[in-house]
Amino acid sequence: MNTPGSFLCQCRAGFRAEPPACVDVDECAESPTACAGHGMCKNSLGSYKCVCQPGYHGNGTHCEDKNECLSGDHGCDTNARCGNIIGSYFCQCYQGFNGDGHSCFDVDECAVNNGLCDHNCTNELGSYHCQCASGYQLDKDGHTCTDVNECLALSGTCAHGCINTQGSYECSCRPGYQLHIDGSTCVDIDECKLQNGGCSHTCTNIPGGHTCHCPPPLLLHTDNLTCINVTSCKWRNGGCEHMCSVRADGQIQCSCRNGWKLDSDQWSCVDVNECGDFTNGGCEQLCVNHPGGFNCSCREGFTVRTDDPTKCQPLCEPSCQNYGVCVAPNSCECPPGYPGPGCSAMCSPPCAHGGSCMRWNKCLCPKGWTGVGCHTAVCELPCANGGRCVGPATCQCPSDYTGPQCLLPLCTPACQNGGRCIDVNKCICVGGWQGARCQIEPVQCQKPCTNGGVCVGLNRCLCTKGFTGPYCETAVTTPCVPPCQHGGTCSPHNSCTCTTGTTGLRCERLTCPVVTTVVSMARAVRKAFRESYMDRCGPLGVQLCTKYRMNQARVYVQAYRVGSLRGQTIEMVFEEKMIMNGEPDEEEDEEEEEEEEEMVDPLESLRQKCEEAEHCVHTRGRLEECETRVGSRSSTEEDCTEELFDFLHARDHCVAHKLFHSVK
Repeated sequence: MNTPGSFLCQCRAGFRAEPPACVDVDECAESPTACAGHGMCKNSLGSYKCVCQPGYHGNGTHCEDKNECLSGDHGCDTNARCGNIIGSYFCQCYQGFNGDGHSCFDVDECAVNNGLCDHNCTNELGSYHCQCASGYQLDKDGHTCTDVNECLALSGTCAHGCINTQGSYECSCRPGYQLHIDGSTCVDIDECKLQNGGCSHTCTNIPGGHTCHCPPPLLLHTDNLTCINVTSCKWRNGGCEHMCSVRADGQIQCSCRNGWKLDSDQWSCVDVNECGDFTNGGCEQLCVNHPGGFNCSCREGFTVRTDDPTKCQPLCEPSCQNYGVCVAPNSCECPPGYPGPGCSAMCSPPCAHGGSCMRWNKCLCPKGWTGVGCHTAVCELPCANGGRCVGPATCQCPSDYTGPQCLLPLCTPACQNGGRCIDVNKCICVGGWQGARCQIEPVQCQKPCTNGGVCVGLNRCLCTKGFTGPYCETAVTTPCVPPCQHGGTCSPHNSCTCTTGTTGLRCERLTCPVVTTVVSMARAVRKAFRESYMDRCGPLGVQLCTKYRMNQARVYVQAYRVGSLRGQTIEMVFEEKMIMNGEPDEEEDEEEEEEEEEMVDPLESLRQKCEEAEHCVHTRGRLEECETRVGSRSSTEEDCTEELFDFLHARDHCVAHKLFHSVK
């Protein structure tokens, strides 16, 4: 390929430029998967070729599975199915055949247990079927044979009766008959041919039996075989079927009721056919004979007259009305003015709204309707203001009026807030409301607005922040965040009202009123050293805060009373006594000890509460330390006591100081 000032060499497909020549590209070496793993790659000059493995074919550059079942390149038997798999195929004999698929032979199912057939088994190519013997039918399972009830399936085959048997049936005959050689027909037995049927005189064969007859004046005995001479009507009615009488010569005379006549045997009676002669029994149309009488009947379209059962009269449906006469089946001769079916009146157009058609094409209209065909409505009270009567007492009013007679004007849109429409689109307002539709609210309040509210409508106040209600009389209560503690109640504006003994924004701090008791300094110190300890009560206990203040003249015990969370309070009561500083004389001290041992412990209930507390803080160690130091030159009682009470006060909790009265 020429280029400006030079040239380029370009190789054909399958070659690679290695100047100054083009060399063949070995595709098999550079692309090991060129034949997709199902063929062997062979390089050629400028190209390559895939030699496919057995079971694969391709176009030279790739190999894919060959479907031998579609191409027919397989050796499966005609009684086998071919299944393709990757790179190969398989053969499988059809059901009913055995073999390796390339050669399949029929399986004789009847050779094993008769193919499970009840009766006969017939082998077929690739299958078999069961057959039943005559008189049986194959069940749905294809193996079981069940008996056929020929008496049901072959109805009418037997002349009289049929008896089903296993695999067959038999015909039976009624008494007096015997089965024919054909096995189905029944033939009569002539009993008179065998000993005259047992009759003493004459035997007459009848189908299925026979009867005995006697010549006059003999009569058949009760055994229906023997003939005897009868001379009285008292025995078996003299042998007469109907009526019996004795002639003057002593012979029996039989006679028959009306409609019957004496038969030739002079004993029995036979029916007289009154319809058999030319008179037709006197019937106008049809005569129907029955034993002992007859009836007259009529052809279709006629019926027997009630006044003369031998005559017929025509039937008209519907019956002729309005004095019409039925002259032929379904044909009335009608008087003038009644041309309708059955001589009914006929109106054109038909009467509407339940009207009744009368003679001469006139309608009798119901109340509220009139006119030809009852199509015109009648309003007893006339419709006003251009209204139109459209039904009985019903007016169709124009758009500006309503009511039964269109007398009530309409306001569109309707009057509001109790206003009343007095004319078309004209409202009269009440209660101070104004406007065309009384829609403008009056500014008036029956009660003054409270808490700074302003009246802005009818009994409607605009309230200041924190108040609500029609007259702003209700304060808005919202939950306090965080909530009030120690039984405090939430007030408006997120503030708490605290109970006695608590304070703070959320009543979180306890306050203690002071109760002061004065005892001698020496006794107070001795009691504090020897028998004092502190309890810190739990969140539900009664808490009592104590502080001690001492001076040279007296000891002040300040007891702080605090209400419990349960709403209980404990009040400490001390006997207040002024004692000068210093130990009293021994006699006075003994008297005080006796008095104190007799006193009731005022902190008993408090001790019981504190004993249920979560934990107790003892001050025994600090008290012993102070007791050791008391009396030394470096520390006075006052110093030690102040230090001890400073320690108690330094506890950042509300604690209870228990003081036992018994002093050892």
